[in-house]
Amino acid sequence: MRGILLLLILAAVGGLHATTGLAGTCNGPTAPTDFPDPSTATEKDILGAQQTVKQYLTDMESVLKCVDSAHNDRAHDAAVDDMQKIAAKFNTFLRAYRSRQKA
Repeated sequence: MRGILLLLILAAVGGLHATTGLAGTCNGPTAPTDFPDPSTATEKDILGAQQTVKQYLTDMESVLKCVDSAHNDRAHDAAVDDMQKIAAKFNTFLRAYRSRQKA
């Protein structure tokens, strides 16, 4: 009985290690961190930030495909969370810029 339990534990750990190893090959882009100050940003700044975010999200789609092929749900969820955080950060920045334009 002990031998079977040990074998099952080793198989589970080995499977987890293999999945983690595959997900490690799915390297994503660096997330955009610096957005211009919305109180002083120009339309050109806004468009540049938008393009950076769009490129990041497009690149992350490739990462999602990679982690999906590795069947790594945890890595998939983390990638989606990162994408949502960056999109939300940009949307907050864009709303602040637009509110300044209306004033």
